[in-house]
Amino acid sequence: MSANPLDVTESQSVSGLDGFFEAILNGDFQWRMPPGNALAGQVNAVMQHLDALMLQELKGKVEMAVSGFESTIVMARLDASASEVRERTESMAAATEEMSATVKLMAERAGDVRELSVSATESVATGHSSMDETVQVMAETSSQMMAAIQQMDQLKTISGEIGQLLGTIKKISDQTNLLALNATIEAARAGEAGKGFAVVAGEVKELSRQTRQVTDNISEKSQAIEHTVSTAVNSIETISDTVQKAAAALAVSGEAMNDIAGNMRMVDERVRDITHAAEDQSLASAEIAGGVATTAQEADALKHLAQDSLDMTDQLGNRVREDLASFATLKISDAVIPLAKSDHMLWKKRLIDMILDRGEIRVEEVTDHHQCRLGKWYDTAGREHYGHMPGFTQLMDPHADVHRLAKSAVARFNKGDKAGAVADVEAIGPLSDKVVELLTTLEKQ
Repeated sequence: MSANPLDVTESQSVSGLDGFFEAILNGDFQWRMPPGNALAGQVNAVMQHLDALMLQELKGKVEMAVSGFESTIVMARLDASASEVRERTESMAAATEEMSATVKLMAERAGDVRELSVSATESVATGHSSMDETVQVMAETSSQMMAAIQQMDQLKTISGEIGQLLGTIKKISDQTNLLALNATIEAARAGEAGKGFAVVAGEVKELSRQTRQVTDNISEKSQAIEHTVSTAVNSIETISDTVQKAAAALAVSGEAMNDIAGNMRMVDERVRDITHAAEDQSLASAEIAGGVATTAQEADALKHLAQDSLDMTDQLGNRVREDLASFATLKISDAVIPLAKSDHMLWKKRLIDMILDRGEIRVEEVTDHHQCRLGKWYDTAGREHYGHMPGFTQLMDPHADVHRLAKSAVARFNKGDKAGAVADVEAIGPLSDKVVELLTTLEKQ
């Protein structure tokens, strides 16, 4: 007895529906009902539609994840910038405080210098006044000495005239003595008659002798006076020259004192300028300190805001990652490319979190570019479907560099070389963007 064709068809349909529902339950949207089944066309059309819907849903989740991860990365960098601003404002506050102390000290020293300058200016003025008085006294002394020299010269002249008169008197005395001697001789010849005349001649002779003695004595005194006058004149002239030289030296010193006084006035003006500048600088320092304090407060507020945003984006990211993880267990056509995009963004975020001490990564977690989801797909199904496209071959180098730099960044950070790790992470950015760009191009083709 042959089978009823209707029973066979019904059996195939039931079997096909069982496979359809089983595929749906297992998340295998790539399942297709074998040809020959009456329901194959309709079921496969439904499955293809579901496959497309799931791929579209996956892409939407990935786009949401990418945007969320980008926002998280931006907020993480904002948090880092806020921390850096806070640290720098603390340094600026310390520097500003030190600068204020320095400005205060400078103002105090400027005040001390100004007091010394004023005191020195007063001393210079007093010294200059005393010097002017000394120069005036010396000028008067020099004038009096010149008058004394003139009087000495007159005295010397008079002494010379006296000497001449004494010479005349001496000649007269000698002549008188000679006449008295002759008279004595004549009186002796006259005998008794000349005795009276002899007495007179003797008296005249004695008078002549005394006159000569007095004249000689006066002459000696006159010569001594003349010598003393000459010596006094020479001494006075020497003193006068010395006084004139001293007066000239004091005049030069007076000019120097004038220059010193002028310089001291300039110093006083400069010190006043410094004092005013220090006061202005002190006000500016106070304003800077206020600005620094305000900046620090704003940086703190910004950091708190960034932290709150990071917490929210982390929660959102965790939910999106869970959704993507569930999608990764499904069999959806062309799902590898959007999932690879999310993998790259996730790793970028993990690296940023590591740099900011918000997470840890072991070096062993960073595989090479052949062991990740994208690498496995690239070496198998991807090469089969896209190997002929230029964008596919261009994907190899930036993808390999991303893995190499990620491994280097993790190794450096774990060894304490944060600066080197930051440099590696910064270098990953454009390479990761290039990988995502090439994947997007492949996705559209």
